[in-house]
Amino acid sequence: MDWNKEEKEKMLASAFPFWEKLTMEQQNRMLQGVIGNHYAKGTMLHYGGKECAGVQIIYSGQARVFVTSAGGGEITLFRLLDGDVSILSAACMMRGMDIELDMELETDSEICTIPKCIYQTISEENAEVKDYTLEMISEKFSDIMWLFNQYVFSNVASRLAGSILEHRALAGADLFSITHDVLARDIGTAREVVTRLLKQFQKDGLIKITRGKIEVLDSGKLSKI
Repeated sequence: MDWNKEEKEKMLASAFPFWEKLTMEQQNRMLQGVIGNHYAKGTMLHYGGKECAGVQIIYSGQARVFVTSAGGGEITLFRLLDGDVSILSAACMMRGMDIELDMELETDSEICTIPKCIYQTISEENAEVKDYTLEMISEKFSDIMWLFNQYVFSNVASRLAGSILEHRALAGADLFSITHDVLARDIGTAREVVTRLLKQFQKDGLIKITRGKIEVLDSGKLSKI
């Protein structure tokens, strides 16, 4: 990525609420250390174990963060959009925290990374950074626990309806492109189950299915499934 100091500073100030609480020297360390990379759509990144990228910011693009079972099944945990901070890519900085995550870039994306060594040192020096990091990790794990509760206590149809509404919101339109495979990965089930439920949703007048696309006809009823 080709950018100047002013662009870097604007991005970091927008991403981190603690930016103004850093000393000038700490700000300069972040500015000098931040690394920008371009990733093509479909690129897979892995985090966990000894691999610790540091804190990442989605400068532009869209990413899906997911976990993979031993059998190869996937469950989408959350998505990251323009300006979002991926704090879990630095979770290995937290003692005793061992988490394995994968990230799929769903569009061509620009990702900025503050290396672990820089972010961790500043976090140890500055209480504002440490508090922010702990709060962000806590919030994200709360979101993940809520998601797993949905998997345990809600049915597949409800999860599918929620995924359809999420993609509708991402597209900003009732009609959007989506495949059955993507929906199946989102909710952690088989493609055949998704296909059967989509046909039922269409029969009930909730959606309209065309090749490679879904149109939401009744978002209110979908949200109540």
